[in-house]
Amino acid sequence: MSRAAHLLRRVASQIVQVSNTVGTVGTLIEVKAGCAWAAPSLASRFQLGARGFAAASDGGSRGTGTGSVPPTSSRSVESGDQDEWGSAIITGDWDRAWEIFETTYPVEGDNMPGVLEIMALDSEAEEKAARRQRELDLQEEAAASHVRVVDHLGRSQATGKRKTSIARVWIWEGQGHMMVNKQPYDQYFKTLPRRNDVITPFAVTNTLGSFDVMVNVIGGGTTGQSQAVRHGIAKALQFFDPAHRPELKSAGLLTRDARVVERKKPGRKKARKAFQWVKR
Repeated sequence: MSRAAHLLRRVASQIVQVSNTVGTVGTLIEVKAGCAWAAPSLASRFQLGARGFAAASDGGSRGTGTGSVPPTSSRSVESGDQDEWGSAIITGDWDRAWEIFETTYPVEGDNMPGVLEIMALDSEAEEKAARRQRELDLQEEAAASHVRVVDHLGRSQATGKRKTSIARVWIWEGQGHMMVNKQPYDQYFKTLPRRNDVITPFAVTNTLGSFDVMVNVIGGGTTGQSQAVRHGIAKALQFFDPAHRPELKSAGLLTRDARVVERKKPGRKKARKAFQWVKR
């Protein structure tokens, strides 16, 4: 059996696994090979019900489907070709079926891809490419919407939040001085982890020592306050220079962390903990 006939037999033998109502050779090729280039021409020449394909797939023991798909082209369908094609498929005469197929839709030349190329075709490739392009367009549009925001003194201002803490932050070009509630930040935050929280946005954007910072923070404890300051500094850096946005966003510094302590419930000792229970 030739390679072409073998391919045709594999195609027809698996059509039942896809649907019992497949009606055209064009649909058959699309399902198996994932290509739409052959569908209109083939569908216009060969209009067969699922019964012929089902019978051919297992030697004629199956095939109860009656549906067929109307031709998708205005070209006429030769009844003789249709009957001969159907007979060849049902009887398993793959060489004759392929000969009719090749006569109707030549498979030689530059327009016909190879067997491996057909099997590797992705029917959703165009849709995926269009979706990627739409995403790129949206990203470019979003990037264009971010502009530099500074006041008349050349400062960018932002508000950062974490837990119950709220920090108002002002940054401007300077020598790297940072004041938190009118105190140097290393005096206000006494532990290294809290100090690291505050300078993280500058470390990510490689701007340590390039900005002066003034912060007014209220509410919460030292952890909540330091992370609120971090959030505010990151947003202020984005306003001062939108070019910093990608690296700040990749580090997760622009996202408001909404986690807070769960409230206490009536009849419970805490949010979920129950009171100790004694049977007697």
